[in-house]
Amino acid sequence: MKNSSEQSVLNYPKTPEENMVFRLELLQLAENDKLLQGQLREICRQDILFWINLFCYTKDPRRVPDVLPFICYDFQEDYIKATEKAIDDQYDQLTDKSRDMGASWCKLYVIGHKWQFEYGSDFRIGSRKEEFVDKPKVMDTLFEKLRFNLSRQPEWMMPKGFMWREHSSFMKLHNPELENTITGESANNNFGSGGRSKAILLDEFAKWDKNIQVAAWTATADVSNCRLPVSTPLGSGNKFADLAKGTKEKIARISLHWTLHPRKSAGCYYMDGDKIVAVSSPQEAFKLYKQGIKVRSPWYDNEDERRSASDLAQEVDIDYAASGYPFFDLPALNKQKKWEYYVRPNFVARIPRGKYIRVNLVDIDNKIQLRERSDGWLRIFEEPNRKHQYAVGGDTSEGLPKGDEAYGVVRSKFDRNIVAVANGLYEPDDWAYKLYLIGKYYLDAHVAPENNNHGYSVCSDLKELSCNLYWTERESPDGESKIVKAGFTTDMRSRPEMLDQMEEEIRKEAIELRDPVLIEQCKTFVRNERTGKPEADGNLLDDGVMACAIAGAVIKKKPYNPVNMRDKFKEKAMAKQMVSAINMGIGFTGKRKR
Repeated sequence: MKNSSEQSVLNYPKTPEENMVFRLELLQLAENDKLLQGQLREICRQDILFWINLFCYTKDPRRVPDVLPFICYDFQEDYIKATEKAIDDQYDQLTDKSRDMGASWCKLYVIGHKWQFEYGSDFRIGSRKEEFVDKPKVMDTLFEKLRFNLSRQPEWMMPKGFMWREHSSFMKLHNPELENTITGESANNNFGSGGRSKAILLDEFAKWDKNIQVAAWTATADVSNCRLPVSTPLGSGNKFADLAKGTKEKIARISLHWTLHPRKSAGCYYMDGDKIVAVSSPQEAFKLYKQGIKVRSPWYDNEDERRSASDLAQEVDIDYAASGYPFFDLPALNKQKKWEYYVRPNFVARIPRGKYIRVNLVDIDNKIQLRERSDGWLRIFEEPNRKHQYAVGGDTSEGLPKGDEAYGVVRSKFDRNIVAVANGLYEPDDWAYKLYLIGKYYLDAHVAPENNNHGYSVCSDLKELSCNLYWTERESPDGESKIVKAGFTTDMRSRPEMLDQMEEEIRKEAIELRDPVLIEQCKTFVRNERTGKPEADGNLLDDGVMACAIAGAVIKKKPYNPVNMRDKFKEKAMAKQMVSAINMGIGFTGKRKR
């Protein structure tokens, strides 16, 4: 190694070959130099990056040799410092990541560093199964990674009095010098409860059972102020996804997207129409990703070929919706435009395309009128068109724990597009009256509330109103249709049929969804990974999906009926002749002779 006048130990090389040589020379110099050992140990205590880049190792069985010095990329150094800050300042920090970004190793280096060098550093680390937390000689487990790195520390860097047989046991590492302990635990409803920890690592948190995610997150709130959930995404309907969205609880979020990795982002580009646009750096590629621009690279192109769409979304893209077994075609859904709220300058102004208004419908002397207001319960994208006919699909709130809503969707039978939407927490009688008003306003539309559970009460109320209520029919053995029940019956036969039809409409771009709430529900409507049943992901809602699908099924059963204009003109002419004949018969022509 060069002498201190030529190169300080702080100015270490980061290319693998030079770094390894530097490490070996540094260890040789310190082997019999107690003063240098003490200096190096103190530098390591103060500077975690110095310790990692010169004393830490990783293992990658895909490479030869498989034991490698861990040398941080710039994004990993930033990530390590951010994790250190979260632990020091005691706040929660979530990491969503692409696969193979070194996130778990980085988190464990930070935990291992504090355990090794700082007083008061007790930690708890966990994963979804015990065999992922600790299993002897299995490097995929959290504790074997810790032991692997600790075993490669020089003896003078180890905690004083540390003995492997005494201080390293199943799911436990103890530092006898500083009295620090790292304990392990597999996923359970009471995860982490009991005792206190400086930080808690929740590895691959999105893959934990959904109910356990919620319970464990709640149970650990009083155990530590610093919880560190780390995972690739797995759908939108779980606690990890909720935390990542930041909709309910504030949490620091770090995304380790593949574009940050210099090797993976080499040759990065994106498409601008038919034009390939090169990207200059990993930082620029990551910035484009954050802006929602689809970035690719030769590495990514290869991953795209070898992985399924859902696998790519989960392991590479950090795509919550696509990683959760989506039912609808996401590229087609992403083309759906979310229309925006608009306030008309006056009540006779037209609604611009791409906008919607909010109104209340009221019945004044048997005429349905609009009252436009910002908190109106009906969102209108198109007002009624006399040339169209309409169907109203309705899903009734069932009072479920996850907070389902009543949802009504009005679709044009002419072009299948959505023209109005209403949703909210309404009692059955209130919801029935709202559906009645909607049906009347949209030219006596077919009103088809689902008749299951609380929907039965809604249908009963609608039968008492002057409403074009839809009736479910069943074909008898002799081939004749027979009315069975008021409203739309969703069962094992009708449900998959209507959802498959809606899927086809979206995939073939035969429908404009328009409603922002409905579009988001479609993105989180998935095939249950266990049962295969299409439903909302986790505790998310699908009322709008069901209402839209019901309206589509009604249109299929009661399609648009074009009016024969020639017959219509004949009817008008005959009516005119009849009026004239009546006037002649009573001697009244409507004009007074002078």
